[in-house]
Amino acid sequence: MKNIKIYTIIGALLISSSLFTACETDFENSNNPTEDVVLGTKEGLFALATGIRQYYSVTALRQVIEAPGITTRELGVTNTFLNINELAKGGAELPAESGGITNPWVNLLRAKGMAESLIEGANTVELSAGTKSGLLAYGNLVKAMCLGSMIEMFEQAPINNAANGAAEFSDRATVLANCISLLEEAKDAMSSAPISDEFKSTVLWSNMNLEKTVNAFLSRYYLIAGNYPESINAANAVLNNSDATNSMWVYDANNQNPIWNRTVNSADLNPQTNFGLLGAYIPEAGDGRVDFYLGDDAGFANADAGGQALSEMLGFFGTSTAAIPIYLHGEMLLNKAEAYARQNQLPEAVIQLNLVRQKNNDPLGVNANLPAWTGDETNQTAILEEIYKNRCIELFLTGLRFGDSKRFHPNFAVPTAANTTNERNRNFYPYPTIERENNPNTPADPSI
Repeated sequence: MKNIKIYTIIGALLISSSLFTACETDFENSNNPTEDVVLGTKEGLFALATGIRQYYSVTALRQVIEAPGITTRELGVTNTFLNINELAKGGAELPAESGGITNPWVNLLRAKGMAESLIEGANTVELSAGTKSGLLAYGNLVKAMCLGSMIEMFEQAPINNAANGAAEFSDRATVLANCISLLEEAKDAMSSAPISDEFKSTVLWSNMNLEKTVNAFLSRYYLIAGNYPESINAANAVLNNSDATNSMWVYDANNQNPIWNRTVNSADLNPQTNFGLLGAYIPEAGDGRVDFYLGDDAGFANADAGGQALSEMLGFFGTSTAAIPIYLHGEMLLNKAEAYARQNQLPEAVIQLNLVRQKNNDPLGVNANLPAWTGDETNQTAILEEIYKNRCIELFLTGLRFGDSKRFHPNFAVPTAANTTNERNRNFYPYPTIERENNPNTPADPSI
């Protein structure tokens, strides 16, 4: 087996290359292999897969969590940096040139482009069946993850990157359908040719179960698409898997937890007290998830950004090397609860909801330790509201609250003026200026 450090180094070189940036200012280095040579070999594809893991977990994941987290009040701004303060105010005051929306766009497109190169290489390089299926499933998963995050932040997104910068945009429904198709293809590939030991030992890591992760994201995207039976089936495939592994992004001294770096290790952001929830959504007394995620009082956000009370960061972001879940066990239960509720199967929905509320043996320690829900079990709206509340708490800083807010409260009137207290201050972000200036296919910005 090749040394994993070698793959990391080559992967890092590929990340910075013109293959992913379409940059015309790179100079040839005769001592380095060309991209075509590297991506035309099994070793090059392994290196790229390793580079994808490093880039996504450290760079792209920060954007998946941070921008939506500010928009939906999970995070309070404690620095005067313009980009994060613009996100906190939202409304029409969020300009298209803001780094707060440019960074997610650029970083997710880059990660998606890397995944597309991996998929292309796996289909062209001669590989064993199990190694090919592993690389294809991994590439499809990462591409689906990137697209899924983009369509929660932006009204439309390009399914495929374009070398000339003029990528075609697709609407939300089309992009979501593509996410599901990518993940189903990943399942089919692994089913037809179980992933090889070579792929597992070289690309995957001990805290990663590729099959469970693919099913977890299928459950998520089927739910968003409104295909509730399939969302339940995919969640069950995760919950009933005999492998106890919970897939995690792992960090070390050289690749640090990106949210720790933006909160504990800086004066930029802190979690809002009570997860930024107000009124009926404030966690109940004794909810163990509060102490899991939030520490002592940590002052207040900037007055211009809302001045909200803040707490110290704990949970999956409390240290520089804390691992971050790729999905949470509780999400699968809440996906099932919502899917049942939206099909008006209310007793089944309440059963899943109470599994979350009464949970005391979560594999990652996210335990509410609450009694069973005492609300109206015959009222679909009341059940959905309790599910939403629990998603906001259980799935804190997963990047999901922005989409959840729009799905559960689609008629919420988002003000056009800056707002620092509403549940969300935008429905979708404007497209970054850098994209509009370089891509003639960029759609018109959403009104809010």
